Amino acid sequence: MIAPAASLLALLLAADGAPEPEPPTVQNAATQPPAPPRLPMRLALQTEAAIGLYPGDFYNHLVGGRFDLVFSPHVSFGGYLGYANLKGKEGRASNMLAYVQAEYMAGAPNGVRVPFRFASGYLPRNGPVMRLATGFAFPVSPTVDVVTELLAPMIWLTGDQMVVSLDLAAELIFRF
Repeated sequence: MIAPAASLLALLLAADGAPEPEPPTVQNAATQPPAPPRLPMRLALQTEAAIGLYPGDFYNHLVGGRFDLVFSPHVSFGGYLGYANLKGKEGRASNMLAYVQAEYMAGAPNGVRVPFRFASGYLPRNGPVMRLATGFAFPVSPTVDVVTELLAPMIWLTGDQMVVSLDLAAELIFRF
């Protein structure tokens, strides 16, 4: 009943010389403003051997993951959480290591690159840690990289001493 009344009203208005009302427009998806771009992200899975330099020989092993926000093709910032198998005073000890990492990746985005990394974090029941690292990043596909850290000194501050290791690491990075 409403549709015929609207048609009759439109005819009467047209007969009076008044302009016909325009039909409501539907906004096309192409004319809508684009969504703001999101920062690219990465997920890294890493294994790391920590070979003790001071005081004396020791071996620690770390296995964990890192989530990064990528601010440019060269700069990223992320957080790491991993399992730490450590040399303890009475044998092996287990712990969790958490740290934040800043990275500068030198080189062309599609070729072999050199990462420069700084990380600082905390090892519960032990204390703060700090590490520097560099190595090589190899592209495997447009969204996957393999990264090696060949020079990665790490300082572990325990309750009563400073411990230094030289670490070697390998990681698989997925970009999304």
